[in-house]
Order: sequence, then structure tokens, then C-alpha cells
Amino acid sequence: MTTKEKITETAFRLFLDKGYKHTSMSDLMAATKLSKGAFYHHFSSKEHLYHAVIDRYFLSYYQQISWDKIQVSNREEIEQAIKAFYLVFVPEILALSQKGMSRYFILFFEAYDAYPKFRKGVRNFYSELKDFITSILKDNKVQDADNEAIRLISKYEGLMFWLALFPEGDVSSLIADF
Repeated sequence: MTTKEKITETAFRLFLDKGYKHTSMSDLMAATKLSKGAFYHHFSSKEHLYHAVIDRYFLSYYQQISWDKIQVSNREEIEQAIKAFYLVFVPEILALSQKGMSRYFILFFEAYDAYPKFRKGVRNFYSELKDFITSILKDNKVQDADNEAIRLISKYEGLMFWLALFPEGDVSSLIADF
């Protein structure tokens, strides 16, 4: 792992645990064990580091999906693909912070308000996801395919919210029961 990657990962964990606004440059330097000069060699400011964190730990998840490579042909296969994604994604996030999904949501919505590139990326992702699901549902002659796609997305995003409120829940059993 490069020094820049170490700083980014450490900052992500601190931002999750303390929040961006409550994480000081001193906190970051102490956690990375770097001098101020070494830190600024890689990131010109705390905001620059924040953008790198959001790009890496949020936007990268959205950008790695190639809609044209996903091979599903009906609602059941769509649900299986979504379940498979969340069975990997949620445990990865939970492993990064002792404070659970709630901290992930806080950082997500903080970035959504503060970082226009992130807001645009999130909106594009969900628009493309809805369009992708809608297209498959229309091919399967599902009535009101647009709203059904939104309901399907909301079902699983709601599960994420539930896990933020009740972190003791087991994601695997919750998803299996959906």
C-alpha cells in the first residue's frame, strides 16, 4: 500500500468515526504517523483529502458497474444480482467502522451536500440503475415498469437504512428473507 493509499484509508476511517468536520489535521497526522510536510506532499488540503476519500470509498463503487455486462433478463435475476451486491458491500462497510452503517450514511449525505462531483455521480448511478431495471421489466411486460424499478431499488436501500438503525441485524439473513 502506498503512503497516499494509507492516508486515504486512515482518513476514511476517521471521517466515519468522527465525521469530516470533527477530524482535525492533527488527528490525521497522528493516525498516519506522518509529519505535516509528508502529509501535504500527498494532499494539498483536508478538503482535497476528503474528495479523494469520497471518490475512493463511495464513487468507485458506483463507477465500477458496467450495465452492459450485467446478464439478467427478469425481475428475479435482478433481485439476485442486487442481493449478491449487498451481501458483499455491507460487510465491507461494516468492517471499516465500529459505529455501523449509520456513520456511512452520515458521511454519504454530508458528501452529497458538500461535494458536487459526488452528488452528480450518485444521481447518475441511480438514474442508470433505474433505467436498466426499467428496461428489463418492460421487456418482461411488467406494468408501470418505472415505478416498479424505483420500488425495487428502494426495497434494498431501505434495508441499508434499517441496518443503520439496528446494526445488530444480520445482513445475510435479512437479505435472504427479502
